[in-house]
Amino acid sequence: MHAKGDVLDPVIARITRGRRLIDMLREHQLDNVLDAFEEICEGHEHAIYEIRRILRPRKTDPTKLGNAARSVRIRGRGPRATMRNILARLAADGAAQNKVRPDIGDDGILRVYQHERGPVFPTVERYFVVAPALALPKEHANFDQWWTQALATEAMQTAA
Repeated sequence: MHAKGDVLDPVIARITRGRRLIDMLREHQLDNVLDAFEEICEGHEHAIYEIRRILRPRKTDPTKLGNAARSVRIRGRGPRATMRNILARLAADGAAQNKVRPDIGDDGILRVYQHERGPVFPTVERYFVVAPALALPKEHANFDQWWTQALATEAMQTAA
């Protein structure tokens, strides 16, 4: 589950003093744990997730993050290698058309960004990522309405 969290939310994927569990395992050379984890992941069904976030300002300080609304959608399921290959192909095609920006983070995970969070709130982000198929689709009933409003607000901020 921790790996799923790292994949779906790379900013929050820290457990202690800003460090990820995977980094601590590597630091302490717990290769047997890492190998066992990889073996479990390889045999588990994976999914391509679409992650959308709306990051809103704090009411008392609009320069700071107040809250975030998140949408998690599953866009495909299958073996890990198949899902990774599909996402890599979509990343290459989308990047060639300047529609997305593929990013392999310091965690080695490919995320394909269609919208990247900006420096001013409210802001949005939308990306696609492969992870174990453990997370369920989830979003507030009003999320699509909020998303449309946030995109419009962000476009006005960019134009200004």
